[in-house]
Amino acid sequence: MASDSRPPFEPSQIRAVAFDGYGTLFDYGMPQFRVDVAAELADQRVEVEDFDAFFLTWQRSYRAGDVWDQRDRTDPGPKGWPSENALNGPLPDWHSQWEIWRRQFQAAIDQHDVSCEAAAAADRFREALSVAPAYPEAHDAVEGLAARGYLLGLLSNADEDFLQAALSRARLRFSVIQSSESLRAYKPHRSIFLALAARFGVEPGEILYVGDSPFADVAGAANAGLRTAWIRREETAFPEHIAPPDVTLTALTDLLDVLPSES
Repeated sequence: MASDSRPPFEPSQIRAVAFDGYGTLFDYGMPQFRVDVAAELADQRVEVEDFDAFFLTWQRSYRAGDVWDQRDRTDPGPKGWPSENALNGPLPDWHSQWEIWRRQFQAAIDQHDVSCEAAAAADRFREALSVAPAYPEAHDAVEGLAARGYLLGLLSNADEDFLQAALSRARLRFSVIQSSESLRAYKPHRSIFLALAARFGVEPGEILYVGDSPFADVAGAANAGLRTAWIRREETAFPEHIAPPDVTLTALTDLLDVLPSES
């Protein structure tokens, strides 16, 4: 397992808490994507011989639309993903999450040799994420931390349209809201986390970043000097090649047991 050379986690040093969006605050992840992929194929009257195989191809085709150098993914080296380039290298050209989805779906339908409109699939995902509900404990966690005096933020790899719509619908309020679109950068790159610290007006080590992805959230935030909390939404082990998070949560309200009231 990767080692962590940072000082021990001290909850009393935390002044700000920032959250990832989908899979952390909002209940939309791979099970929901699976339903929407199937629904889009049905709506377009597209028949595939093996839906499980198509969906697996769709998952793996994210690389076809992603912004990172694909050599980082296919030849990860001894440290694995995320690569040094994705963490600290030059920022790649930005394109929207919608465009990533369109390219991803196009790659899947090309591989399975079916006729389908990829842009319509990207539209479906955008609409679905616009109305994704907050997890049941999200409001209690956010409101509880606010009552204790913590600065609160949201940092998500997302487009502004569907992220802001989901926030408005869920009535979740944060003093800082940043997206990959607003920053023209993507997690896990350090620049996106340092921009968050600058907006908060605190040192990176005074922020606890909460997310469900070991790669984009935990590894990315820790690389930029933030403290990390991993919300374990699925029964999967934390990757051994990544230094473990400072805190592991089973529910967002666990944060209220971790972080003290500010004096």
